[in-house]
Amino acid sequence: MSWERVIGQHRVKNLLRQILSSGRVPSAFLFEGPEGVGKDAMAIELAKTLNCERGGIEPCDNCPSCKQADSLQHPNIRLVFPLPRGESETKDDGPLDRLDEKTMKRIREEIAVKSQDPYHRISIPRAQVIKISSIREVIHEDSLSLYQQGRRAVIVMQAEEVGTESANALLKVLEEPNPGTVFILTTSRRSSLLPTIVSRCQSLRFDLLSEDEIVDALVKRHSLSQADARLKARLAAGSFSKAVELLETDTMEIRAEALDVLRDVAVRNLSQFSARARRLQESKDIIRVEALLKMLQIWLRDVAVLRFGSSSDVINQDQTSTLEKMVRSFNTSNLIEAVNAIDSSIRELNGNVNLGLLFVNLLLNLSGLLEKKNEAQSV
Repeated sequence: MSWERVIGQHRVKNLLRQILSSGRVPSAFLFEGPEGVGKDAMAIELAKTLNCERGGIEPCDNCPSCKQADSLQHPNIRLVFPLPRGESETKDDGPLDRLDEKTMKRIREEIAVKSQDPYHRISIPRAQVIKISSIREVIHEDSLSLYQQGRRAVIVMQAEEVGTESANALLKVLEEPNPGTVFILTTSRRSSLLPTIVSRCQSLRFDLLSEDEIVDALVKRHSLSQADARLKARLAAGSFSKAVELLETDTMEIRAEALDVLRDVAVRNLSQFSARARRLQESKDIIRVEALLKMLQIWLRDVAVLRFGSSSDVINQDQTSTLEKMVRSFNTSNLIEAVNAIDSSIRELNGNVNLGLLFVNLLLNLSGLLEKKNEAQSV
């Protein structure tokens, strides 16, 4: 119980408990915050709570209604998310009417994954907007009686993808709410929503997750070792979804590669700079490149901690001898500037960038910032 499927977010949970205890549940919520921090997960748990057969401010997780909600098969809970346009689709068609079987199969699979992992982001090929037909269908269902006891909960995921026409239809239903229905909109881009829609919702801001919260969840839910979970949590930068994306990535391998990169930086190995840059450009694996850059930051952060702080705070505890060599070798006065340079490169990854050129420029920059204090030393 206690909404255990939602990692952290204790402030938001306490606010929702207060709202549910008061008995005055708003007709619409807006769950906003960074990607992958539990907005959808909390929306599902709130919808489950509103339909739990035992009542109360938290779901029992055991009654038939709660089990239906967990499987995302509850008749009172409706999920709305971006869908592709079907072939020859008209304004009179329902959101699923013209979709082919392959797309329908993908939708069913995505919902099944979402039921197992509420942090999963539903993604359907060619889906760019929340269609007007999806909102119209919700409005129609809102006029009907409930299939079973509880409250109708409409979860609009990725609400920033509501198109203009859909947004106007959604606004209308929010302006004239049915007392038996609760809308829960989730978004990582509040600024993309109509201000009038935002004003009709009670907004709750979700925070980035702490590193310890992500580590604990990775160990419990995915059976990772503490060391691997710690590295993935640091790379995820507060997002559990990003941490899960890294499950298929060999974090220890990337850690070793990042160390090799820093060795090349230490001796300004230009031929290796070019070779690595060429491989990264050919791979086009932005997730791995981002992980590699963040791993470079972890190494430099550990160097700074060992140089200016306590060795007990080092992440790479099994590599203290290597870190001590770095402290002796590198010009540690420029560590913050070096970490900031990596940050700038990470931000550029989101644009249409040449990965190879970005990487080689970064390494040249780092080699200047971290120039060796003593040429006789080696990392």
